[in-house]
Amino acid sequence: MKKIFGFLLMALIIGFTATSCKSKQKVVEISGADIPATETQQPTQPVVVNQVESNERTIDESFKLADGEMNSDAFNRRYHVVVGSFSVQNNAKNLQRTLNNEGNNAIIVVNERGMYRVLIASYDDYSQARNRINQISNRFPDAWVLRQK
Repeated sequence: MKKIFGFLLMALIIGFTATSCKSKQKVVEISGADIPATETQQPTQPVVVNQVESNERTIDESFKLADGEMNSDAFNRRYHVVVGSFSVQNNAKNLQRTLNNEGNNAIIVVNERGMYRVLIASYDDYSQARNRINQISNRFPDAWVLRQK
């Protein structure tokens, strides 16, 4: 009986101690926090920044056809439009399958670091590659041009 009473008394003391603790946080006063905001005047002349925004991205790297790829005609072109880049070949194959089912002739190449690039189109002229990127920019906003190093 003494053990039960001692245990209950100890639990009661711990319970009161835990619930009656005050917060140890300090209240910090920020000087000037009570000053009302003032209205600022807009400049009469708009500020014009002369900056041309460009989403063009061209990368030069060494690459070869991935295992099982047969389209050496597209591979031999100079400019390639990349719509996907994967470290896992199966992921690249899934995108390639989807693109080919839609009527494209996508191929997969692999670079020296083992990245699998899905190419939706290949051209001999850079402007043709850029035009293709503009055509697909809604679906593939991060498409870019790959050039063999």
